[in-house]
Amino acid sequence: IFPCALALACLLAGPAARLHAQESDAGSPPEGGLCQAGENVVFACSSGRKQIAVCATPGDDSSIGALSYRYGSNRNLEVNIPTEPVPPRAFASGNRVSDNAGGNLTYLRMNYGSTSYTVFSETTSPGGYERNGVLVENRGHTELHECDGQADAGGLSDQKLIGKAVPVDDRVPTGFATYQQ
Repeated sequence: IFPCALALACLLAGPAARLHAQESDAGSPPEGGLCQAGENVVFACSSGRKQIAVCATPGDDSSIGALSYRYGSNRNLEVNIPTEPVPPRAFASGNRVSDNAGGNLTYLRMNYGSTSYTVFSETTSPGGYERNGVLVENRGHTELHECDGQADAGGLSDQKLIGKAVPVDDRVPTGFATYQQ
């Protein structure tokens, strides 16, 4: 009975209580997320019944030691790359670009075989529109998985990531033609 009462109390308290319950210390993985203890969240969100996550293990003070892209659920992790530890720059790249009209796009592309997984965070102003998700590209076919609601995308802006842990990627992802380097 107690779990039901707790769920009902959260529902009655409204969205603010649910958001507060999901907050975590900066950089630490949220409870129930795909990042593990000892990893920092670079990007995380839900898309339908699946979760999308990019997790980082710390390197020395000025770097990121390793990156992992994960997709699925805690019970069924469908994608977890790379399968062996490799330096992030061996399979990932990213960039921050603007459309010169108030829009900004930050993306991190991770390549594995013939498939690329590109997590992105797009914001526009005026209006404050925000869109986050992952583009999965494989042999000319592209799938978009947008995040439901808020995403934890702050790690994409980490100064240790783009241009340091991973090289700058000038290829703007499919579907974002208005953005230029």
